[in-house]
Amino acid sequence: MHETKYYDTEDAKALTSNQGCALEQWRSRTTSAKFGVHEAGFPVFLRPSEIDDKDEYGEADPYDVLGDSGEMTTFHQCRLTGTMHLLEEATRHVRACPKILDLGCGLGHITAQIQRRFPAAEVSGLDASISAIAAAKKAYEQIDFVVADAYRPPYSPGYFDIVVCNNIWEHVPDPLRLLEAVKRILSREGVLIISTPSRYRLGNIARVLVGKPVEFISPHHVTEYTVGQVIEQLRFGGFDAKVFNEPWRVANSSGVLKLAVRKVVRPLVQAYLKMIRSHHSLEWTVFYIAQRRKHVP
Repeated sequence: MHETKYYDTEDAKALTSNQGCALEQWRSRTTSAKFGVHEAGFPVFLRPSEIDDKDEYGEADPYDVLGDSGEMTTFHQCRLTGTMHLLEEATRHVRACPKILDLGCGLGHITAQIQRRFPAAEVSGLDASISAIAAAKKAYEQIDFVVADAYRPPYSPGYFDIVVCNNIWEHVPDPLRLLEAVKRILSREGVLIISTPSRYRLGNIARVLVGKPVEFISPHHVTEYTVGQVIEQLRFGGFDAKVFNEPWRVANSSGVLKLAVRKVVRPLVQAYLKMIRSHHSLEWTVFYIAQRRKHVP
């Protein structure tokens, strides 16, 4: 355990490895320890009553990151490509050996790709699912993974140079609370990367035009936001954001109708949105890179 990395947010003090206990003892609630330690060696900062309730990977990967072939699905390939592109951008603004946190890392597949792409970086992963982190630690043992609530990341103030929120924004009921948590652990010059679905992607615009409600990509989503809403949330939280939504769209359409939509309908709608200066994105996933405004405390 990195002695200056972990932090007790309730007592506002750094945590040391001798303040942990075996996970079984932590679950029993008969200890004064500050966290539990899984047999695989990673710390568990969830309260004992939360561990099972938050274990959404207990039976299987609910998001099917790796399809039946064992390779990333098209949607997740798009997430990975966009994330790497923005990390390249973000590393220009921080130190040569950045500290990067993948917040809501799931099984750690993208976390591991970040480590491979940036071998000089200190890469960490956090997820609330103990099953996910157990699998991630087994597959990628060189990465420092923890089980914790994203609202209560157990890290020292200003520890990270880059925080990646890859498709977690739509899963939390209170993204502004999440943003406050990220701000606490992000350095003053740090960079926040967000990817999240576009509420009014092309399919949903078509649904609205014929009087149907929008559809979410996943039943696990609390909601899905427009680009303007995410920008407003970041502004309210003291961040300036730049939007990226074009370079990573994966065109896997087949058939005459889908080809016509991609080649004709999409460009026409995009041109119209640009003409009226709309924030709406037709893409499934939109990426944001954000930094604190200098005059905001």
